[in-house]
Amino acid sequence: MSLSETSAPSSSVVNTIAAGWRRVWAVLRPMRFEGRITYSEVPSAPAGPALVVGVIDDPEMAMRLLSVRGGVNPTSLEALANAFDEVGDGSRLHLDLTDAEFSDRSVLSGLAELLDALDDRRVHLRTVGLGRLAALPVD
Repeated sequence: MSLSETSAPSSSVVNTIAAGWRRVWAVLRPMRFEGRITYSEVPSAPAGPALVVGVIDDPEMAMRLLSVRGGVNPTSLEALANAFDEVGDGSRLHLDLTDAEFSDRSVLSGLAELLDALDDRRVHLRTVGLGRLAALPVD
């Protein structure tokens, strides 16, 4: 065995130890749960459910989870635009639209514009919940 093999730990051991310390620090630090969780209710169409936008930020501010539930119409799309404005340029966004109900095609066009603006700001976007829209009839 050479001297370099016995005196210098491998990089994987160092990375494992560093990852363990990061986990311990994340558990012990007082700001552990300081990531914002906000909900905003914006009135939607009288017959439709209210829009609820849930925001959960990663404690290290590396990612934001945005959950959209309820009716999305031209009026309530403003709340979604405000939530998108708070996302930092070049950051990561997980957008869950599974429980969102879109009032018409104009709202989908507005959502597409908001998503294009995020793309222009180089936000890494992961969207879930739009697959069911493919089953809807096209006018």
